[in-house]
Amino acid sequence: MRNSDYLFFFLLVLLFSGCTYLRETPSYREAELQERREARERARAQPAPAEASFYEEYSHRLGYTLNGNENPDLLREVASWLGTPYRYGGTTKRGADCSGFAKAVYREVYGINLERVTVNMAQNSRRVNKRNLREGDLVFFRINSRRISHVGIYLSNNKFVHASTSRGVIVSDLSEDYYSRNFAFGGQVPR
Repeated sequence: MRNSDYLFFFLLVLLFSGCTYLRETPSYREAELQERREARERARAQPAPAEASFYEEYSHRLGYTLNGNENPDLLREVASWLGTPYRYGGTTKRGADCSGFAKAVYREVYGINLERVTVNMAQNSRRVNKRNLREGDLVFFRINSRRISHVGIYLSNNKFVHASTSRGVIVSDLSEDYYSRNFAFGGQVPR
């Protein structure tokens, strides 16, 4: 290789390593999150699909009757995850665990970067009683232990969505015996 080839290669390596470093800086990440927030706000400013057909379709997809005033962005995102298999440590639609799923949905719908671990999510949210749950609140469970070990996202009509270890991402009812018995509390994250 000639000296100019080495120089060109060196400059390419330097350029790409600089881009990687830039993407890791807090100010770049904050700008990226701000862009996502603004895009969501623009989307919300457009007329919401308040048509009955939208809520009928998503009632069918989610398996329960919607009220007609739920957040369309949350419904679309949650429905796109249904059937995703459970994968411990997973955070994508190829496979996700309960906290990875909640984190990904919150980032996409609300632009909020939740903690990665369920216990930390619980510690960083404001506790809410079951009767005061609002759409988008986190719901925490104690499964087989005294500590918080499972998280889901409250939808409406006593329904929540979560990544079940046996069935993947599903919609369940808080009044089902298993979930009622293991329910710890709801958690609100400022949005």
